[in-house]
Amino acid sequence: MAGEEFFTSLGLWFLRALVSSLICLLIGYIGIKALTHITTKINEFETIKGNALATSLFVGGFLVYAGLVVYGSMVNPFFLSQAVMLGSYFNLQRLIVVILSFFVSLLFGWLFYLVFAKATPFDVDLDDINKNPTAVGVFLFCYEVFLGLIVFASLTLPIG
Repeated sequence: MAGEEFFTSLGLWFLRALVSSLICLLIGYIGIKALTHITTKINEFETIKGNALATSLFVGGFLVYAGLVVYGSMVNPFFLSQAVMLGSYFNLQRLIVVILSFFVSLLFGWLFYLVFAKATPFDVDLDDINKNPTAVGVFLFCYEVFLGLIVFASLTLPIG
């Protein structure tokens, strides 16, 4: 009986983490699509297409994002309750924090882009990124890590 209860608990934990991860991965996909609309001077996917290194940087960045999301979801999934019951409830507060942090990441991404593209504080032209597919791949990689850290923080942040 104790073994059955353990496997039921393990299955529920895995299911909760899986659902949380899938929701966050969808948020990441939307974030990358939104980034392409925010950064109008950078043609992300047109530039990296056909370049192995740039594409691998993009995919590698998404793997880092996915790793952060899966880890955060395993530690603190959207579904709560450790009881071995199918009635585990959905943590709407956690989902709101994750979605809000996603919008904060878009806001900061847009602000950073605006500062670098318009104000040029370091006297660097943002258009230079578009000249090299590897540079665009690094840019996407860094955004995915940035978004991953923000979503990870929102998944593990204590909600009191």
